[in-house]
Amino acid sequence: MKKYNKKFFKNAFFLMAVLFMMSLTGCGSRYRTIKNEGMEITLSKDYQKATLANATWYYTSPDGIAMGVRSSKEDIEKSGLEANSAQDYAEAYIRANNIPGSPKVNSKDDYLYFEYNRKVSGTDYSYLTCVFDNNDEFWLVNFACYKELYNEYKNDFFESADSVVFK
Repeated sequence: MKKYNKKFFKNAFFLMAVLFMMSLTGCGSRYRTIKNEGMEITLSKDYQKATLANATWYYTSPDGIAMGVRSSKEDIEKSGLEANSAQDYAEAYIRANNIPGSPKVNSKDDYLYFEYNRKVSGTDYSYLTCVFDNNDEFWLVNFACYKELYNEYKNDFFESADSVVFK
């Protein structure tokens, strides 16, 4: 039987310990904070930056999207839309976008939200739309995924919405 020196066992033990720790931590966070125009939100690293007209920020993942739209209250007023509260803004958004089923606007912590389904190009999607009132602006944060995956992602969407802060 071959003799192994102490240094070999020390190095092997150290390497196994490092590999074990990496397996526990997943080599870093699965999340990242997105910062845009004074808003911060935490999204999964599955989301990649993309571009969408009229969106302040827009990210896509293999199974869905996350986007934010910032609207100044002054611009909303100039457009002739009356939105004196986040509730007014949410209801105006629902009407303006012909969202089916007149979804109920609910309150959660520091924001309002509503859920709905829509067929786009023959594919069914589910949406969670959150409305934030931040001083002189409203922020609309929209999450969407394939309808059949919505129950799986709903909690993640709410966790991201709960992470929103304004700087």
